[in-house]
Amino acid sequence: MGEDTTHAAFLDLGSAVGNQVWDFTNLEEQKPDGIFLEDPSTAPLSSMYPDADFVGNDLEEDSIHLFFKQTSTYLDIVGIVEYDSIGNPVPGELDGKWRFMQFPATMGTTFESDLFTQVQSNYWGVDLDSIGPHPFVDSLRAKISFSFYNEIDAWGEVQLPQGSYNCIRQKTVAKIRSSGDCFFNGEWRPYTPLMLTFLDSVNYDTATDGSYKWWSDNASADLFVAQIDFDSLGNPDSNISYLLAVPTWPVGVNESAANSMEVFPNPTSDYLTVKTTLDGTWDATLYDVNAKTVLQQKEQTTSASIDLSELPAGTYLLQITDANGGIVKLEKVQITH
Repeated sequence: MGEDTTHAAFLDLGSAVGNQVWDFTNLEEQKPDGIFLEDPSTAPLSSMYPDADFVGNDLEEDSIHLFFKQTSTYLDIVGIVEYDSIGNPVPGELDGKWRFMQFPATMGTTFESDLFTQVQSNYWGVDLDSIGPHPFVDSLRAKISFSFYNEIDAWGEVQLPQGSYNCIRQKTVAKIRSSGDCFFNGEWRPYTPLMLTFLDSVNYDTATDGSYKWWSDNASADLFVAQIDFDSLGNPDSNISYLLAVPTWPVGVNESAANSMEVFPNPTSDYLTVKTTLDGTWDATLYDVNAKTVLQQKEQTTSASIDLSELPAGTYLLQITDANGGIVKLEKVQITH
């Protein structure tokens, strides 16, 4: 995938109708984008999500792992793991599951997705006329809820610099809703101007944003084609991720060799240790999120320690190749300082 950070805001995203043409041929790659699909056992806190079939680990963003459950009829996010300020993995705010996609997905398909099913409440504890029930308000309460809604709202042709694809468009809307009520005359009631002259009724969306994702059944597109975020008014974000070329598996990856190689600790603040039973020598190359080589260690054997202390905090890609140049391991590495 590639990401265009300058042209996306000027794109015409069209309407929620069929038979459209989305002309994205002017996109240019400003930086790489992508996601690793990994075995759940490789991700932190994986034991919390035993139903997950794979994990989505973003190439650039270093703060989240998405645990997916896949069947022939749906794709759900069943777990989220984030990192705190010092790099420790922590469970994300996910109660239940988020239906990411269902199959077959055709024009008009809708499916609700509650990422945060619980309501978070804050009690202000305001008692305007002293302790005990009185004719006025005894307490105020604010409630915040989070929800997601998905819909296949359009279909047509997506035109990219590298080719055109027939696609359906998935619209995902995230809402943060605030509501408030007050304890008045022995029960919780909505605010009204008659009760409190300085407060109106409160039940409104405090933040709304979403994204469009274009999916194709063209085998050369491998389903995902493009994604762009939009604000509450429907205006596109300045960034768009899009398909650069036909995706392929890394050539020469030796799964058995990869499985015999350990990389730890990860995240790390200084040194990364690589241990392996691989016969012969191997080379380690570290890339930043712009695919630039930032470190190399050649002709290592059995185990090696890689000094990362001089590199800026962030996310990197570690590639290990054998003596013949074949890739034996690819791993995302997080550096924290």
